Amino acid sequence: MNNKVFLWIQQGGIIMYPIILCSIIALAVFLERLFAYRKSRIIPEQLLRELEAANTDSKEIEKICIKYQTPLARIILTGVKRAKFGWEEAVRAMEGVGRHELAVLARELRVLSTIGNVAPMLGFLGTVLGMIQAFSTIAKVGTGKPELIASGISEALITTAAGLIVGIPSILAYNFLRNKLDKLSIMMEEVALKVIEKLMEKQ
Repeated sequence: MNNKVFLWIQQGGIIMYPIILCSIIALAVFLERLFAYRKSRIIPEQLLRELEAANTDSKEIEKICIKYQTPLARIILTGVKRAKFGWEEAVRAMEGVGRHELAVLARELRVLSTIGNVAPMLGFLGTVLGMIQAFSTIAKVGTGKPELIASGISEALITTAAGLIVGIPSILAYNFLRNKLDKLSIMMEEVALKVIEKLMEKQ
């Protein structure tokens, strides 16, 4: 099996190497983001319990948020600090920080999206180069050896297949992680608004 894969890579030519590099990067980014997007890292249960216990004590809530330093904690901390200026100001401040936190969390996702688009294009480039070589062979030996021409075209199509094999999972991984991040974003918004609502009720 390994020999077949190695032969397949050799037949695909030099374009196979950037495609393989894309596959390695895509897998690494997917696993790293999958770990980073765990609920326990972004919305820890212990943080929620401590916020619930703090109730409407703004000083205690600030201490808790500073202690955890998660995206949710930073959003809530901003809202608590701006709560003295009114509900709208607190919400506006939290939205600004929330957008920044989500941008930071989503930054690596662009790599998956880019690979999902670039890998198939690299595959097509390899196929075009392979077809040029195949037609060059036809020009030299004519059409008297169809098996040689067929072999050249077959090798040219290997890179297209490889590009799609890397590109399709990369797009699927991007959409999966994007959806996971969107759900976490909604959960953070709900928790933050609930904390600020309780705080404003006291005032």
